Amino acid sequence: MMKRQKLRTLSVALTGGVLALTASMTAPAAAAAAETAYNTKTQFLAATPNAANPPSCVERRVSLANGVYEWGQVRYDGLYPLKPEFSLGAGMYTMKDCLSPTGGLSGFYHHTTTLDPDNAGWPTVELARDWRPRLDGTYRWGSYLDPSF
Repeated sequence: MMKRQKLRTLSVALTGGVLALTASMTAPAAAAAAETAYNTKTQFLAATPNAANPPSCVERRVSLANGVYEWGQVRYDGLYPLKPEFSLGAGMYTMKDCLSPTGGLSGFYHHTTTLDPDNAGWPTVELARDWRPRLDGTYRWGSYLDPSF
């Protein structure tokens, strides 16, 4: 009986030692870079927007780290950085984008992008630009926050 107890203790000790050795030999994982946050929508857009059509909006909640970001709009033909060095505090935010059509032969879309922090002491900020696609079609549009860290 005593011999069995000693063997069990030795077996547990050896197993623990092997696990500790394996864990110490594993390289630590590299820290992942912060990911770009996108707030986008894909929908049909007319090359000559009709002002009678309602605005289209999309929003999402994001948790952001303290740091400097590139903030801009996503349009049918690429990314448009409108605030290349934008400092933000850590916390929860609501990203919201709205596309409002205007009428006439030179109609366009008025694209507003807002970033609303949960922290009541921080202001809601907005970007706005007018644009339109060259052709009728289905396009992706919205905004992004790309961390510079």
